[in-house]
Amino acid sequence: MRYFRSILRLPFSKRGKAKRSIWRKLGVAGFTLLELFIVIEIIGFLATIVMSNFIRSKKAAQVAVVVQNTKNIQIALTSYFAMTGNYPASLNTIWLQFYQGRVVGAYDYTTGLGDQSGWTFLESADPNIQFAGLVGDSYAIKSTDNLLPYARLVYGDVATSAKIIH
Repeated sequence: MRYFRSILRLPFSKRGKAKRSIWRKLGVAGFTLLELFIVIEIIGFLATIVMSNFIRSKKAAQVAVVVQNTKNIQIALTSYFAMTGNYPASLNTIWLQFYQGRVVGAYDYTTGLGDQSGWTFLESADPNIQFAGLVGDSYAIKSTDNLLPYARLVYGDVATSAKIIH
């Protein structure tokens, strides 16, 4: 009988100290609230770093895609010029002929013979960029995508491959 009283008394004691000692003896432990806050803060800090790098690399990849698409459009325009002897009036012609109707991106396009309203051509000391305006058999294309902070726009004409303008 004495044995049963001691067993019944310890775990079911109304004293909190006896319960805690049994839990500690069993190896059950927990984290304090401060430890949990520190872990959550570290996880939040690491997530911030990862997300900022992800957004930055995503924007840089978008600029690279626009530059490559501009080069592809220039190749298509050159092929069209070789076949017909002039540049198309709009990019819709090369979308259908060279890209099976898929629109590669948002681009403004003008030719030397077409309407150049809405285009601002600036003088440039760089001989690779013709910003003085278009005459005769020439064209200019520019992306209308928002590429900031990496590029204000991506530009291409007869003389250049795709050029990033900051």
